[in-house]
Amino acid sequence: MLRRFNLPTLRLPPLGKAGHLFRELRFRLVCWWEGYDLDAYRHWAGARPGGDPSAEMDAETVAGQGLDRHGKPLWSATRIEVAEKLWGEGFVSPGGVEFIPELVKPLGLNPAMSVLDLHAELGGAARVMVSAFGTWITGLEPNPLLAAEGMDRSKKVGMGKQAPIAPYDPNDFKYGKRVDCIFAKELFFSVGNKDKFLDALERSLKPRGQFLFTDYVFVQNPGQNAALDRWRSREPVEPHPWTVAQYESALRQRNLDLRVSEDVTDQHKGHIMVAIQQLYAFIEKHDVEVHTKQAVKDEVELWGSRLAAIEAGLRLYRFYALKPSS
Repeated sequence: MLRRFNLPTLRLPPLGKAGHLFRELRFRLVCWWEGYDLDAYRHWAGARPGGDPSAEMDAETVAGQGLDRHGKPLWSATRIEVAEKLWGEGFVSPGGVEFIPELVKPLGLNPAMSVLDLHAELGGAARVMVSAFGTWITGLEPNPLLAAEGMDRSKKVGMGKQAPIAPYDPNDFKYGKRVDCIFAKELFFSVGNKDKFLDALERSLKPRGQFLFTDYVFVQNPGQNAALDRWRSREPVEPHPWTVAQYESALRQRNLDLRVSEDVTDQHKGHIMVAIQQLYAFIEKHDVEVHTKQAVKDEVELWGSRLAAIEAGLRLYRFYALKPSS
């Protein structure tokens, strides 16, 4: 039998209105992982994940080797398995089979169009777009393991040519062709030199090309904020979020016609909460190995940190811009 403990004694980050449900789910997940030992829980909750911050690595090394800022692998087969249980087959972040067609609706995709997906992950979004619209997608993924897994999955469903996935470095982006559309989901906040990246992307768009992306942003500069500082320190790759105004200015400076700049945070937050509830419902009914339990705990901790940042002012925005015909 699990012991019952008073929730207020636990050291959990403040999460505002969304926090009560998440704290309860996280508490139950941790009790499930630990079994019954509250002292062990307190030791875990007080420990800062990620190891020694002094061991942080530069962005180029991280991107090239698929490592986090402490030199550890960002992804493993076990983490992929847990992430897919959260977000659905082929996905390791919020948004799935039903969400992607809605997200890319402004692009008006069709079989004659070519698309670059700059954060392809396991290729789930690319394969959804191919299935729904017949479009030709080139998936690019910063993490080599995810790219290899994504390519393997595309091949297995006969989409190796129409939805290939390959690794690349966003900090040194080069692409030899011009495309009709560029798409990215929650990528740019982890890129240090966004100006250089955006310059290269603008050159990769055909005249009348379209650029659609979502990213974590601030509506205005947040200044000093303890919750946001904790989020920054806990992100596996050092975040460099811009403000909405910075993105809008950057797009216009590159002569891109900004058509949509909208806050989609509430939808994103809902996806996270539903996914964690479903994960808990699954693990309640299944026995899992110790290393899988660790991966579950780490993944819930990551998304809990992002929820806390959202409550503290971090937002998710969708941007949509057009390149002029000449």
